[in-house]
Amino acid sequence: MKVTLNKEAFKDITLYTENVRKDMLASGSALIVIKDNKLVHEWYSGTHHFEQGAKEIDQNSRFNVYSVRVTYVGFAIAIAIYEGLLDLDVKLSDYLSEYDKEVLGDTTIRHLLTRCTGLRFKNDNVCRTFDLGTDIEGKRPEILAKILYKATGKTVNEILTNRVFKPLNWRNTGWVTEGNNNLVCDIDLSKDYPTLRIGSNMGDERNLYLSARELAFWGNLHLNKGVFEGSSILPQEIFELITSIQSPNSLPRHLPRFGFLWWVKDSGVSVDYNELGSNLPVGSYQILGASGCSCTVIPEYNAVAVRMFNSVNAYENVGFDYIKDIQMFGNLVISSLKNL
Repeated sequence: MKVTLNKEAFKDITLYTENVRKDMLASGSALIVIKDNKLVHEWYSGTHHFEQGAKEIDQNSRFNVYSVRVTYVGFAIAIAIYEGLLDLDVKLSDYLSEYDKEVLGDTTIRHLLTRCTGLRFKNDNVCRTFDLGTDIEGKRPEILAKILYKATGKTVNEILTNRVFKPLNWRNTGWVTEGNNNLVCDIDLSKDYPTLRIGSNMGDERNLYLSARELAFWGNLHLNKGVFEGSSILPQEIFELITSIQSPNSLPRHLPRFGFLWWVKDSGVSVDYNELGSNLPVGSYQILGASGCSCTVIPEYNAVAVRMFNSVNAYENVGFDYIKDIQMFGNLVISSLKNL
């Protein structure tokens, strides 16, 4: 990708990102902006942890992105749907025989992807907390991953590695099973030591580590509907499915809308329920993780903005306001793009 850096245009958002790093007590941060398929801003700050001898953050530093990973799970689901191995409106009970069929009711994969099932899963039990398609809830990517495996015989990681990561030669993206020097530690003030989240490589756990660049490339791949540096790696229909609003019409208008687990900016959604900044145009989409990592895609500006942090539980530890922060970040992205 061509690099045409413009530090002056992004000085405000860079200063903001550095101040947020300090406010949430993160040891490291990164900021990437792509515009018109050019890398126009790249910035790194801090170290992999606070201990003596810690490595400085650079373009190969890989952060645990937490909930950002759900867009990767949703992507694997979209491939399976496009290839006819799954149906967006198939009932969960067709694949989850271990749960009470009556409680699952008419709940579908669409409801899982758009966070409005009204279900609470615990071990092999499920209960209903609100009527189907009437409110929003937390994300359950592990349930989606389980359905995907039953439908395809493949894990999230297997599908994405073969269809995306290897074809694009992304070497700083993956579910981590062992430590290495490029991994950025989590900073959690409830512990007196930095940690790494190690898990399986199936793609259903919270151990996806990415470099800032490759997360930005992920957003840009969506923006260009499967075209990366001039080559089409997957049909554009998959990306249109993922990034268009899929929330059911039953969802009250004031609540946020989702594609395949991406938050999608829609008119009429209450600011109190929206992670997307007020200045982001309708049609923008975004994902935010618990460590402060985020990816914001803005089709109207043909742009992608990514920022990385490594502080978890900052709300509990220092009262950090994640929603106010990510809204401000989105608005600063727009003002910076206007300065180009």
